[in-house]
Amino acid sequence: MPGIRLDPVADSGAIYDSNSAMMAAAVTAGDATAVTASAPDDAAAVVDAIEQHPDVDLVVTTGGVSAGAFEVVRDALAPLGVEFGPVAMQPGGPQGLGTAALPSGRRMPVLAFPGNPVSALISFELFLRPLLRGFAGLPAHRRTERGVLAHAVTSPAAKHQVRRGTVHPDGSIEVGAPSSHLLHAYATANALVHLPVGVDSLPAGAEVDYWRIDD
Repeated sequence: MPGIRLDPVADSGAIYDSNSAMMAAAVTAGDATAVTASAPDDAAAVVDAIEQHPDVDLVVTTGGVSAGAFEVVRDALAPLGVEFGPVAMQPGGPQGLGTAALPSGRRMPVLAFPGNPVSALISFELFLRPLLRGFAGLPAHRRTERGVLAHAVTSPAAKHQVRRGTVHPDGSIEVGAPSSHLLHAYATANALVHLPVGVDSLPAGAEVDYWRIDD
């Protein structure tokens, strides 16, 4: 299942594009084929970048989906039928989903993920990876395991928080910071720890669900 990811073009010395390589690697690990593309901060250019790849089965974008005054992916695709809104998840709250009716007449399925790297990866893990692996005839979901917190944690009670963590040999889990720009923390983690809706704090020694991501 080929795919396409869009990201704003950055000049040298400005913002480095980690999302292209990151999402392409994630899609490939899901047993699909990734095709990457970039577009500047212009709604017409985003649509044109999609039109230039007529053979893909699904468009996956990162960035430009929040509630700000200028969100280029939302501005480009909402008029074409893609819906944008929040989900009760952290990181990865702003999301887009739908089928874009392109000017060429084609209809293209779209998943629009947030732009912060960890938000994009968590969104992929929860919403896209299971579908790709299911299409490939592989086990769709990561195995849920139980572990014990090595320290106390807090979480927004109204959101399902997914935290990067490290499962130690003794089974204890050290949970990392929640900020969605901390890609290095994701790269060094070996698990995603789930703090469900309704949980605002847990003490050291509490049991939590986690997924191993170092397979």
